[in-house]
Amino acid sequence: MRIRLIDVLVFGGLIAAGGLYGMKRRAEASAGASAPSEFARAVDLSPLHEVAVQADGRLRSFESHAAAYTRYISGPRTIDGQSQGFTYLDMLFRPERYSACETVYVKNKLVLAQILDVLEQHGSVAPGEREALQTRKLLSPKHLSDGAVRSLLASLSADLVRTARPVQDINTALAIMRPDVLGGELRILPAAQGATDRPWSSLWDVVEQASTQAADLSPLAKAVGVEVDKLQELVVAWTGLATAWRTEKADEVNKELTRLASAVRSLSPEAYPDARRLAWESWYFRLNSMTWVWLVYLLSVIPLLVAVINRWEGARKLGLAIFGIAFLLQTASVGIRWYVSGRWPNANMFEAVTTSAWFGGVLALVLEFVARRSAMKNLFALGSAVVSMAALMSVYLMPATLDSSLNNIMPALHDIWLYIHTNVIIWSYAVIGLAAVTALLFLRQRWCALWDGGEASKLRLLLTPAALAALNVTGWQVLLAILNPQGYDLRRSFWAGMLERCGFSAATSAELAPWVVVGLFGVSATILVFELLDARTRGAVVKDNELGYFGAPSALLASGPKANTFLKSAPSAAQVFDAATMVTLQLAFIMLWAGIVMGAIWADHSWGRPWGWDPKEVFALNTFIIFLVLVHVRLKVRDKGFWTAVLAIFGFETMMFNWIVINFIISGLHSYA
Repeated sequence: MRIRLIDVLVFGGLIAAGGLYGMKRRAEASAGASAPSEFARAVDLSPLHEVAVQADGRLRSFESHAAAYTRYISGPRTIDGQSQGFTYLDMLFRPERYSACETVYVKNKLVLAQILDVLEQHGSVAPGEREALQTRKLLSPKHLSDGAVRSLLASLSADLVRTARPVQDINTALAIMRPDVLGGELRILPAAQGATDRPWSSLWDVVEQASTQAADLSPLAKAVGVEVDKLQELVVAWTGLATAWRTEKADEVNKELTRLASAVRSLSPEAYPDARRLAWESWYFRLNSMTWVWLVYLLSVIPLLVAVINRWEGARKLGLAIFGIAFLLQTASVGIRWYVSGRWPNANMFEAVTTSAWFGGVLALVLEFVARRSAMKNLFALGSAVVSMAALMSVYLMPATLDSSLNNIMPALHDIWLYIHTNVIIWSYAVIGLAAVTALLFLRQRWCALWDGGEASKLRLLLTPAALAALNVTGWQVLLAILNPQGYDLRRSFWAGMLERCGFSAATSAELAPWVVVGLFGVSATILVFELLDARTRGAVVKDNELGYFGAPSALLASGPKANTFLKSAPSAAQVFDAATMVTLQLAFIMLWAGIVMGAIWADHSWGRPWGWDPKEVFALNTFIIFLVLVHVRLKVRDKGFWTAVLAIFGFETMMFNWIVINFIISGLHSYA
């Protein structure tokens, strides 16, 4: 086995595509944004890292609170390069600064386009500004308060399927931006006598009430549960902070922040969370929830791939070292999230995706140790690195969709089965991902064997991977258009943009785009069906026909420092990939079956019935059936490795459909994770 040009092109293309997509998203986020002001750079918010805010049923750090609330307003975008904590306080103390500032994130393309159409018609947006606004997806409150825009939003809110939710998000952002809302939600004053089951008070509200009771603060102090002198100190510190902030005196702001943080923490130390926990939570969110660890996993993929292809021990050691560093960083991320939230992180989509990838890393390390003397070494670490890289890259590039905010568990999920059923299911998803990686390596090896052996024309062999890629892209688009016709419009897909670049008008491109998608889908599906039929009749055309049914486990257990892994002869690369695929598939089959059974037990306990044909239950069953078919098909077919790889990839696609489409498109009892 050797590195070929196709490997360089495919792997390099994937890295380039990911890099270009990331650069595009970063460019969209920073388009039109300016650098932080001198005042923003001079303000030191570190004293607030030890201040807790009571919100959403938990005590969280100020940084976490600010991130959650500014995300309601500006989504994944930053305002003028400012930190989220600074933006929160700036909107609180200087709201007039943001009336004409582009701060409200409009995610829905249809709603954004219609708003910009109205603004252009009324001259509120110049033609040259539209592209920048459409790229960054930020509008100002002034834009959204325009009479014609308000009328448009009122009409759009009547469309409950397509546009009501985006309009609601816009109205929510405008409401949260109000100083009385931001101030009222900043509940940093603990309840009296350290009571942990009572609501905390907002210093903003207290200061507002104190301004009407300047002569005697004792009634207010009694109501809040604070001594009069301490209340006076808090009022003076807050008033001084507000004055210094409005006049942009950074030194005074920093002094008042330190004074305020110290005064707040001294009110009721027994009711306050540990300062270290708050500091860790602030640090975690300042580091973007540590989603950048995907870059470290990417670095480990390259030497691990070289170790698999060339069996170079130096590349193996380097790859495992980098993989170990990435895994430790991800372990730290999971551990910090567990520590600051007080629960195992598996209660929302962000946590399910990242924790699933971490579980995959745990299994990969165990399998690497067990298979360290077999020909399958490096494959499990490589698979885990690819899966973890993809998982963390998705949450890194899609922060608005996969929100990293820390929230309490839904009441319906307060059950020990959450930790049993959910963990087993998401772990099985990661193992299915590992199997898909080795299955792709097997198909790559088979493709190279056909190329070298001249069993098929070169053009045909080049068309097959192109058809597979096209089927994945267009298949998802067709599926989304069928399942969510009101929310996903093929006329606005990127194919329309490509047609425009080819010289077609915007109207013609919009009309042709659906036909292009459906046509590509049909052609690519036809090519792949014919290839599968040909593979069925061709059988094992290459000499290294893969193992028998129990070959993978026996290969793993029979390996030793001097033993040949397949008992009789040294294995071929295809046999090694097939063996690794079978090891992970058999584990995934058992874990998925166990997870479904545990889910039925939990459903019977929670809802009074073990099975209700909920969409996610149905597609979890579909995924299980695919693997059930796989283990039986392997008993009958001659070309065991090929059909195992094909069904492994098909099972992975079904699992991804279950995890993505069911959660975000089709509503059901499982739509939270």
